Formats: sequence, C-alpha cells, structure tokens
Amino acid sequence: MRRFALPCLAVSLLLLPMCRAFSQVSFYHSRANFTAALSNLPQTDDFESYAPGDIAVGDVRGDFRYTADSAATQPAVVSDGGGGQALGGSPFDVFVGGDSVTLMTATGLRLAAFGADFFYAPSFDTIAADTYRLGIRDGLAAGQFAGNPDSIDPNGGSFFLGLIVNPGYEFTAVDLFSVQLAPNFLVPAYQVDNPAYTAVPEPGAPAYLLTGSLTGAPAICRARCRLL
Repeated sequence: MRRFALPCLAVSLLLLPMCRAFSQVSFYHSRANFTAALSNLPQTDDFESYAPGDIAVGDVRGDFRYTADSAATQPAVVSDGGGGQALGGSPFDVFVGGDSVTLMTATGLRLAAFGADFFYAPSFDTIAADTYRLGIRDGLAAGQFAGNPDSIDPNGGSFFLGLIVNPGYEFTAVDLFSVQLAPNFLVPAYQVDNPAYTAVPEPGAPAYLLTGSLTGAPAICRARCRLL
C-alpha cells in the first residue's frame, strides 16, 4: 500500500488548487437568494431605456460593452413580447442554440456578482441541465458558470441564473450563452433580461460610488458549488 501513497499525494496536491478555485464561486437559481446573499441591493438593468435594434460589436449599453462573434450571433435590444424590452438576437428577436454574447464592464470595474433572468420558448421535451449558461469570462474564476437545472418546464417559461465570487476572484466580463448538448435536441429560443450585478471599489475609489458588496460564502471543495 505504501507504494501508492506518493502518487495519491501528488494527485491530491494537483487537485487542491482546482478545488479552491471551484469553492470560490456560489451559484444561484433564485433571485431572492442571490439578492439576500449580498449586503446591499445590486444594480439592475431592464433594457427599457435603450433604443431597440442591433448592438454593434463594442457598443455600450448602460455599464456594459457588448461583444459577440458577428458571424454567429447578433445581439440586439428586442421586444420581449409583453410590451417591454429584453436582450435577444437579431433578426428574430431571440437567441438560439450556440449563440453567445459577452458583457464586459465598460469602465473596467471588477464585479463580485452577476445574475439575470432567462426566458425560453417551449421545447415539449426535457431540457438538459446546463443548456443555458451564465459564465465568468476572466479573473481567477474564469470558466466557471451557472447553468439551468434539468427541472425547468419544457412548456416554456423563465428561470434565474446568478453567481457570486469571494474576494480576490472578481471579474470584469460574463458570457451569456447556450450549448447544444445533444445532436438531436434543438435548444429552445430564449431572451435575457433584468441583469443584476455588484461592483467592488477600485483602490482609492470612494465606496459610496459603487453599489453592493460581496458577503463571504462557505468554501465547499467539490466539482461544482452547491446551487442555491
């Protein structure tokens, strides 16, 4: 048995940094729980104040600069079908499977939390977990994402995705995207609305200029943090 001790120890040491990285992000399916985990109310954006139409690569809306692969996705401010506006894709006002759009803070502020509502069309078939995703694009937690549970209603509806990082794991950009997990499954069209986020003060910046702050989350060393 002793001969296996060193290899096992080596593997453990290699996995330890990975466990720490995963444990620094908490994921949420409840907007109420997401908001409650923050010491102050987050800033919000509902797209209502923006002119409808395509968002060109690099254009700014509110606090964020929007980018996407123009050959695959054209983000736009669109009608949400209920008299309001949301973020969707042109020309049909919705995103589809494989679409992805990046939101980066326009002034380089570091974010401690980000969340948004996803509204999706009927599928009439089970929608796999992590089909729709909110991912961290940069910083020490880059690559981590919150994904939909497999219990969302196949008849269409909405759900919330949010994430909060511990101090030191702040980020400046997020990806809103969907993944075609099965070759014969068509990802239901969707829109994104009501982003909520908090920023952390830059060194020397007055704290009152920024809204929200991060509360510590229990560190859990496993492949994914517990979804709340």
